Amino acid sequence: MVTDLVRVASRLPWWGALLVGFIAYLVISIGLGGYLEGQLAAQEGSQFYPVLEARFGRLIRLTDWVGYASLIVGAFFAIRNHFFGANAQRTEKGIVGVVARILGRSID
Repeated sequence: MVTDLVRVASRLPWWGALLVGFIAYLVISIGLGGYLEGQLAAQEGSQFYPVLEARFGRLIRLTDWVGYASLIVGAFFAIRNHFFGANAQRTEKGIVGVVARILGRSID
């Protein structure tokens, strides 16, 4: 998912890259993560709650990580495309994807 976001954001103008990164963050981290937290809270009295908590907890952390990585990708390409234009090379896209995943993990 982060790789696809890198491809899209690298081809957009600076404001488009920033908007795509921010919307991806909102949908993935806030939207999907919040939905999973709500589903987990609804099952609080269930006997299967510990199993659901372990499974949903991992998914919630994953959505936060991908959301932060999306935000980093959007911010990077917004700055890059503002100063250098939207013509990133393949190697640059790969490096940005890896760095965004690493930074997203450390922020989470």
